Amino acid sequence: MRRLAAFALAGMMFTASAQTPDERLFEAITESKPMVAEGLLVSGQASPRARAPNGETPLHRVVEKGMRNIAVLLLQSGANVGARANSGETPLHLAALHTDPWFAELLLGARADPRARNDAGETPLHWAALTGNAVTAQALLARGADPDQADIRGNLPLHGAADSGDVPTVRLLAARTRLPGARNREGRTAVDVARERGYLEAVAVLGGSVQRGAAVATPEKRPATASAGAAPDSVPGKPATGTNFPSMDIDDPDHPRFKTY
Repeated sequence: MRRLAAFALAGMMFTASAQTPDERLFEAITESKPMVAEGLLVSGQASPRARAPNGETPLHRVVEKGMRNIAVLLLQSGANVGARANSGETPLHLAALHTDPWFAELLLGARADPRARNDAGETPLHWAALTGNAVTAQALLARGADPDQADIRGNLPLHGAADSGDVPTVRLLAARTRLPGARNREGRTAVDVARERGYLEAVAVLGGSVQRGAAVATPEKRPATASAGAAPDSVPGKPATGTNFPSMDIDDPDHPRFKTY
């Protein structure tokens, strides 16, 4: 019955729009209409390897939107798990921005490369670190992500964790990084980054000294992630209740890839 309804919706969209099927697929994802997206894919009208003007594929978009069922359908339909947007991001980069590792584990299970680098040299582990997602970072490390891989500015994932101020992420990466005192191209260590941000607990974890009376900054608090047993797509087209995913496009100026240290 669900598939019949999806076919019907796809047919209605075909007669009502001058857009191409691939354009309708991207629109359905953007507007959080999973049944329309499903109909376009199941009917074969839209390609799971379609490209948006910025180079993103439908898989990039559904990961960003938190559409679990459509992500699975795209992979089953032949989506390229390693496809890169114009700036080099893979779907796994976007999965790294979820506090819940569900999407990262799905893509890693489909043989996504945990060491893939975007044009700035950042890996998915850099993005998980920048957003303070310790559980997702752990999932990436377990599948081969390299904590010693620096971006083009010389920043290790540990620098990103220090920038986030998230203590569990800092502790995780500090223990896994070969040279936790490594300096980026600006001469800053992870301790320097944490100290500049005022994250004194992170400074202490990294073995740095804390001056008495120094101003303390509190990292942005994130809601608890959904439990592992939460039903995928509990709200159609949106992350399950309780997940924390910063819904921003990769070209948003506040996106982690534009951060400086």
